[in-house]
Amino acid sequence: MRIAHVVRRISFDDWGGTEQVVWNIAKAQKAAGHEVRLFATTALCGKKSETADGIEIVRFRPVYPWWPMPKSLVDELDRKGGNPFVPGLGKALREWKPDAIHCHAMARIAELCVRTAEKTGAKSVVSLHGGGANIPGVEARSLKAPTRGLLPWGKAIDILLRRTRRIPEDFGGIVCVGEDEFEKYRAVHPHVMYLPNGVDCSLFKGLKMLDGGRVSRVASDGLRPLRLLCVARIDRQKNQMMLVEALARHPGMELCLAGPVTQPDYKAELESRAAALGVSGRVTFTGALKPGSPELLDEFAKADVFALASRHEPFGIAVLEAWAAGLPVAASGVGGLGRLCAAHPGAAEVFAPDDAAAFDAALAAIESRLAADGARGMKEAGAAAAAEYDWAVLAARLGKFVESLPPGRAGKSD
Repeated sequence: MRIAHVVRRISFDDWGGTEQVVWNIAKAQKAAGHEVRLFATTALCGKKSETADGIEIVRFRPVYPWWPMPKSLVDELDRKGGNPFVPGLGKALREWKPDAIHCHAMARIAELCVRTAEKTGAKSVVSLHGGGANIPGVEARSLKAPTRGLLPWGKAIDILLRRTRRIPEDFGGIVCVGEDEFEKYRAVHPHVMYLPNGVDCSLFKGLKMLDGGRVSRVASDGLRPLRLLCVARIDRQKNQMMLVEALARHPGMELCLAGPVTQPDYKAELESRAAALGVSGRVTFTGALKPGSPELLDEFAKADVFALASRHEPFGIAVLEAWAAGLPVAASGVGGLGRLCAAHPGAAEVFAPDDAAAFDAALAAIESRLAADGARGMKEAGAAAAAEYDWAVLAARLGKFVESLPPGRAGKSD
């Protein structure tokens, strides 16, 4: 099967969860014998095209339909959102003639994919990566803040082109990373599947971890500080502020925040808060680290505990990586992330979102296990959990779903 994956952005130097999912699925499909090509915008990447691991990536310049559009705003929209027009993308898809168009974006890009699939007879499928079924209202409004007050000239073009698609309902199939979205859309669409994120456990084999039994709340006793790791984009959704504020309550703790900055103003807030609390020297921002890179693996190796304090989360792929790396996990019990941890209770301590006391209790429980036996039981449970989410297995499930879809038309009940 010839499969076209369409994603808003993919840059190996500035990586996010969606890109990681798309790339690993594409690699697994290629390994299974499919012909795979990625179509993306040039956001955060100056290259128009490249080939990596035998997979061609073709990019097109996005056009953000607001006025005025200073470069600083372009950079911000490149990182998160933007709903751009992508001239040339539709033509490139038609010329390549894929058997299936798998879209990993919404709005204008998604509508273009649906229209192209109907014109070419390709199967159409869309993946919902962002937990849209449970994004808090405050955060949803913050996503629109960068363009508030600007002239939305793109709406006039949408009206002229009669773009009235229902997204994602008009796709032939819908793939949901989050169970909340799966429950929402399977009630209104005939072809919906739940497909969790995955992990390449082989990347973490042989990783030499620091001795977790040497941790302590208080650094003055001569033992090294407890080192927390959070791998997530710097974004209000991920709620790194909760972890920064925890440093003030735990003088024997350090924090590493690894991930691309999708909301620069939020990073500034984190830095300002750390300075106000006097903990700046115990917070490290690494920036974006490519999955599987020596730099990222080194951060896992140096950590004692993985912490993810998200306010909402459709799944939590970074938790799978932490388990594969042999780390005990403290995670907020929200959405798919909470269900993932609940399915593997021995591998994680769960706390209520934005509840500092609950987070401290979860951390204390993990520290007690670290002091007793290096948290051996948690690490073994985590490794077993991670092994259930192999990318090759997930890609095979996705392949069967796509093959079952009707070609060349939107998904409607039979």
